[in-house]
Amino acid sequence: MGAHVWSAESSQEAHVVDLESERLERSQLETLSTAELIRHALAETRLLVRAEVMHAKKELREELKAARTAGILLGAGAVLALTALAVLFVALGLALPMAQALGVLVVGVVLLAIAAGLLFMGRKRVPKKPLPHTQERLKMDYQLTRETLQ
Repeated sequence: MGAHVWSAESSQEAHVVDLESERLERSQLETLSTAELIRHALAETRLLVRAEVMHAKKELREELKAARTAGILLGAGAVLALTALAVLFVALGLALPMAQALGVLVVGVVLLAIAAGLLFMGRKRVPKKPLPHTQERLKMDYQLTRETLQ
């Protein structure tokens, strides 16, 4: 029985990587020699490792895309915040006559509010726990391996 793993390439084409595994019935396993059993176990291990690496790559690509978006939002928010602070300092400098400074002050406050919103959205998109699905699968594989070997 073959296991099919889907991998999305950066060219946006979906390629099917066919990972064939020789699934043997219990009666077939009992008739194999030790060397054949070891070869079979190594083949199964290679299959599992290839599948895990493919899943980890896919998950890493998704997290990098999210991190890139978060970085852009954080950078834009930081630049806008610095601009807003500059405008607020100008407004503070012009605040003595009061009439001229009111418009500059309003612009500075609006820019600061927009910057805060961008910073908040960017902070929410920063990955909190890297590769959660891969970590979960590896924990499950580890538990299954321990149960099988006991």
